[in-house]
Amino acid sequence: MLKLRQYIMFLLIVLALGSCSKYQTLVKKGSPDQKYKAALKYYAKDDFYHAQQLFDELIVLYRGTNKLEEIYYYYAQTYYKQGDFIISSYHFKYFAKTFPNSQYAEECLYLSAYCKYLDSPPQNLDQSNTKSAITEMQLFINIYPNSSKVEEANKVMDELRAKLVVKDFESAKQYLTTQYFKSAIYSLSQHVKDYPSSPYKEEAMYLIIKANYDYAEKSVLRRQEERYTAAISAYNDYIEKFATGKNHKLALKYFHASQERIKKINKQTIKRTKI
Repeated sequence: MLKLRQYIMFLLIVLALGSCSKYQTLVKKGSPDQKYKAALKYYAKDDFYHAQQLFDELIVLYRGTNKLEEIYYYYAQTYYKQGDFIISSYHFKYFAKTFPNSQYAEECLYLSAYCKYLDSPPQNLDQSNTKSAITEMQLFINIYPNSSKVEEANKVMDELRAKLVVKDFESAKQYLTTQYFKSAIYSLSQHVKDYPSSPYKEEAMYLIIKANYDYAEKSVLRRQEERYTAAISAYNDYIEKFATGKNHKLALKYFHASQERIKKINKQTIKRTKI
């Protein structure tokens, strides 16, 4: 049994060396047509690495010919099949621009955007690539509004936009956690404005009340009244839209507390005036 395994291993090594030798001979001495046929065979066998090396050379050899279109298409696909989405996105877009009348142009423009979607990072990281993916997918829809891929493209954009909403809300909340109250108030307000259908809208509007109240609590006496007043105003905005929101009881506490603080400040002011 051991000898049989050793024999099989020996055969595999011999075959691998033979294959490698064949490939090297093809690269050094093969004609363009031989390399082209071999590249397609490698591609068909899912050996995208060797196919890519040959297509890379063939792009130069067939530049200015009718074959370049198909060669470049497969070349872009080899990056995609190997999971190199950044480079494949670039090549797919370049293909769509260079060969706009190609039978592959629509597919390539879609894949260019889809690769950026696949490269979109988790929501806790910078979302520049996510925004770029949305832009590219919208470009595809604008150019091919009747494409069978439009429905899928819209679903992808919805998913990407949802990620941006989460990122934006979490970033705004972080300002409150770190007690940058002014930034928190601005960011939470902007979130409500930029994403009117946000699933976090109710919580964001409640946190605006809290941020204004906490800001007032940490402020010098002469600035407190206006900031408690801002908390009351934020409460009125909240209750107008979410009278029975999940945070309405907490919001009401901040509302009453703000009113009490203002009364106290006014009493102190009157007392000082009399003195």
